[in-house]
Amino acid sequence: MQRIPEEKIDEIRSQADIVDVVGSYVQLKKQGRNYTGLCPFHGEKTPSFSVSPEKQIFHCFGCGKGGNVFSFLMQIDGLSFVESVKKVADMAHIPLDIEISSGDGTPANRPDSQEGKMIEIHQLTSKLYHYLLMETEEGQEALQYLLDRGMSEQELDHFEIGFAPADALTVTTFLKKREVDLPLAVECGLLTERDDGNIVDRFRNRIMFPIKNDRGQMVGFSGRLFNQEDGPKYLNSPETPIFNKRNILYHFSDARQEIRKKEEILLLEGYMDVISGVSADFQNGVASMGTSLTEEHVQMIRRVTNRAIICYDGDRAGIEASFKAGTLLAEQHRLEVFVLQLPNGKDPDDFIRSEGAEKFAEVYAHQRLSWTAFKLQFLRRNRNLQNETDKIAYLGEALVEIGKLDQAVERELYLKQLGSEFELSMEALKQQLQQSVATTVKPKTRDYGGPPPEDFGDYPVYDSGGGPVYEGFHFQQPTQAPSAGLTSEKRLLKYMLEDRDAFIQIRNMMQEQEIDFYHDNYQALYTHLIGFYASGNDANPLALMDQLPNEVSRNLVSELEMMVVNTDVTNEEYQDYIFSLRKAGIERDIKEKEQQLLVASQQGEMALALELARTITTMRADLKRNI
Repeated sequence: MQRIPEEKIDEIRSQADIVDVVGSYVQLKKQGRNYTGLCPFHGEKTPSFSVSPEKQIFHCFGCGKGGNVFSFLMQIDGLSFVESVKKVADMAHIPLDIEISSGDGTPANRPDSQEGKMIEIHQLTSKLYHYLLMETEEGQEALQYLLDRGMSEQELDHFEIGFAPADALTVTTFLKKREVDLPLAVECGLLTERDDGNIVDRFRNRIMFPIKNDRGQMVGFSGRLFNQEDGPKYLNSPETPIFNKRNILYHFSDARQEIRKKEEILLLEGYMDVISGVSADFQNGVASMGTSLTEEHVQMIRRVTNRAIICYDGDRAGIEASFKAGTLLAEQHRLEVFVLQLPNGKDPDDFIRSEGAEKFAEVYAHQRLSWTAFKLQFLRRNRNLQNETDKIAYLGEALVEIGKLDQAVERELYLKQLGSEFELSMEALKQQLQQSVATTVKPKTRDYGGPPPEDFGDYPVYDSGGGPVYEGFHFQQPTQAPSAGLTSEKRLLKYMLEDRDAFIQIRNMMQEQEIDFYHDNYQALYTHLIGFYASGNDANPLALMDQLPNEVSRNLVSELEMMVVNTDVTNEEYQDYIFSLRKAGIERDIKEKEQQLLVASQQGEMALALELARTITTMRADLKRNI
């Protein structure tokens, strides 16, 4: 792989906007001088992920990951450093004349990675399936079936739809000729091993839909029957190291940009619904893999939008699935949810192909139900509202749902609808509503132990316990405050990172007093800083990150960069921090000696115990003199 000159890397880094890059993966919200969002590296409900446009870094206060624009792409897309630089250059429209992609133009995967090899096998097989569908007599029947359903050849090409022949050795022979590791192809679900040890194709006589993960990498297939009834309608790839239905949404990687543009995601049930939606210019549509919406799916969605439009099939199963998905999204994760029920109970694919894209757009824009309106409809199902018992039960449930609304205008609207339909006075409904709220709604509480909720706005930056303060967040002081020694280590490294003269001054002081950093990660970063400045570099935390050998060190730099410290600092303050390190070291030595004294006393080694006691007394006196 080609080496990129340092000057070019500096140019790309300086011209790239980390907010734009991270914002294509994470839904970010302005908060003070920084942007916050849900961390893409671990599941969370309260945002702890912060991006600083001023410093061009990111850091998660939950899992500790951090870095610059290059390391973000390295971690989230699994790219090498050179690949990440190339991708940032492309995103920033900066010319970079190097070739680092595979033959089909997709990012090169780690050649020694098992997962990378699995993805490459899927990409290779997908091309075979698509060729068999579009160019061979064997695939003619399947192709005609799809064309008869209203699909165009452009759609088939765009979604790379293919065909798996009935022959059991088509893919097996194809991969074998290309010297692909067949046991690995079995492990990633493309082939299967029979009881007699023979390896054969898993998918046969099916229309093939390739499945990509949220990074746009080919990780699985779903095969659909089209001319027979023997077997499940859809057969998915089995769970593998690269494929798990719980965290994959069909078309999500391609839809991400349009979701951000529309500020909402369209949740559909099937592949054909998504394909028809795209043909109708609704490219924000995604579908789960034949499963209910999962927590993992919701985390993916929340990173790109706060609004979801559910448009499932209009049959009983589809309505119940809509209710289940909406409950998860709206009530457990606080997204804004609407439900789109198409006329005559049609599914989106049938509706678009029979009524046209313009009609679907009209329904999409004007006939969506709010989550509360849909719930009230849902609660009416299977009830006879001419029956007094059913009517009273429904009204009770409806008032509970209306009582959950935060806006008085919304509550008034739905109460008027109930009053009009059932000829009830607003006074009676409001009285009953108050009783319902009193018995069902619990006081709202906030968790102040982590990063603040989104609606807190800007935060004052202060330090009530001597510990580090992080810009944009104020954390509740933990039960056990950070030690003075740890705080001093962080502050010293912070100053050394951002000022070459400060580094020289602090290093001289530490060498004179023979002081090192106690924590290994801090000492390692200090050692890298020595080499960085010795190479003639000026202070540049972003450039330093690119030279650090491991993620732990990069995370530490991003954490230190997020700290807010006094910039007008004197040598006396440096000395205070260094003394704090020395004091912490003596205190650790005293504790170690005290433990040795306890052991010596228990074992009857009185001479050693006496010597240790004298040493401890001397150390304590020395510590007291220097305080």
